[in-house]
Amino acid sequence: MQHNKRMYRNVSAEASAKVFYFFTRFFIPPFVLSHVGIQSYGLYGTVFVLVSYFGMSAIGFSNAYVKYVAEFAAVDRNDASNRLLSSGFSMMSVLAVVLYTGFAFSWGHVAEWIKVPPGLMPDAKFLSLTIVGVFLAYLALSIFRDTLSGMQEIVLVQRVWMISVVLETILIFALVGSGMGLRGLGIAFAARMLFEVGANAYLCRRKVAWMRLKFMLPDKASLRLLAGYGGIVQMNAMMAIFLNSVERVIATPLIGLTASAELDLGKRFPGMATSIPSSFASSILPSAADIHARATNPAEAKSQIAAIYVSTTRSMNLVSSLLFAFLVFASGPCLVFWLKSVPAGVVALTVIFALGTQTNMLTGTGTSVFKAIGRPQMELHNNISNCVAVAIFVPLSYVLLGKWTVIGIGASCQIANAASSFWFLARGHKQLGVSMREFWDEVFLPGLVPYAVGAAVLLPIAHWASGGGRIRAGAALAGFGVLYTIVTLAVLLIFFAKSSERQAAVEAAAKLADRFGLRGVEGRLARLFPRSTESV
Repeated sequence: MQHNKRMYRNVSAEASAKVFYFFTRFFIPPFVLSHVGIQSYGLYGTVFVLVSYFGMSAIGFSNAYVKYVAEFAAVDRNDASNRLLSSGFSMMSVLAVVLYTGFAFSWGHVAEWIKVPPGLMPDAKFLSLTIVGVFLAYLALSIFRDTLSGMQEIVLVQRVWMISVVLETILIFALVGSGMGLRGLGIAFAARMLFEVGANAYLCRRKVAWMRLKFMLPDKASLRLLAGYGGIVQMNAMMAIFLNSVERVIATPLIGLTASAELDLGKRFPGMATSIPSSFASSILPSAADIHARATNPAEAKSQIAAIYVSTTRSMNLVSSLLFAFLVFASGPCLVFWLKSVPAGVVALTVIFALGTQTNMLTGTGTSVFKAIGRPQMELHNNISNCVAVAIFVPLSYVLLGKWTVIGIGASCQIANAASSFWFLARGHKQLGVSMREFWDEVFLPGLVPYAVGAAVLLPIAHWASGGGRIRAGAALAGFGVLYTIVTLAVLLIFFAKSSERQAAVEAAAKLADRFGLRGVEGRLARLFPRSTESV
């Protein structure tokens, strides 16, 4: 019970932060596009693909920090935490310097590979060197954020992150709006990263009294943890980041920066929607690690972790289905309201990425649980199968279409992703002791409800709403979006929700009604959904 409460408090904090992030990011792409053009915007997105590859160097360490800080805290081994953190910090600092030096010297070749036009070369170099340099420094110093996460201070971490996002957003509008273009985007990103590192370091000093970070030669015990568990996670991260950006990695050199921009725009809404339900996956890791560390009865611990896995995946899938079904059936109006003028193919790409991302989200809590119990190789197997599927389906799209196209590349990558996701679920459930029938009843079937409602409510008006400009699109999204949400939630509560979930919904609705001065709401809802003795 205590683990569930703490985890869902962390989920709530992360989800709230991600909703806020979604709101701020909504306005940036059309603003940047109108000031710098689609080629420069494509370059901006491509630079962040490069940054994500540098991020691979620290993800294994980051997950190891969170896992082992949580486990060591559970058994009061702060000295082991300090050795692990100091060893990782020292190694990442040296690696960051090496990587940045190599990138700076090879910039000319990178610019040629991503086809940077001569007129954009000076700004492209400034943007790339600034963003990569600041990001590498952030990776070494993100140890403060990961320590706070391992201590389950995720609420504080998310507050800092939200403030840093606000700072970056304000600077983007101010600097790009004043004519600084790509250079303004680079400065805004640097300010965000530096603020986040400084604030997390300050919070660590106040909240983690035992932390003693120093530059040192890594000790053998810490190296075993970082190279063993962290090394497998690192390989997972390398493949996951590649798979997350594989469409642009393939399309940019074959088609150009315009293709990169179209893929970025098509993936933007699904990517933003992912950030909300993904909070469940990231928050379950320290909770499952804590249960695993304290376990005296392995069978009982396995049962507890399996129960948390199913309930968390159920909640995550319901949230993600609500969001992604909306995107599948209303992507046209969403993009018109967002961009006004929508590049060809972006609507189809948004639908493709929404469906593919929804499927991939089903594996999120499972990969976190396996990391927590020391089996990160499960995610590695999933990523290997995904890479193999990409190697099959992407060339097949060329054979079927007769040429390289943005939609063909995007669709084939998402089909490969779906195939590997279902294979992972089958293997993972066998190890966790979760039957596929239980998963179907508890997780998958309720997740189909938003798609059925979306087909009935949103699909009939999608074409009409897309054809009248931003005002018509916005009005349709507001009206029919509310109707879609109400109908979906009503169907789920009446036909699919457990008694405890209905009661939680009643209490949440009552609290919301009280804020608006509405009385008696809880009583009327309670008569519709009587209180159950089932434990929450």
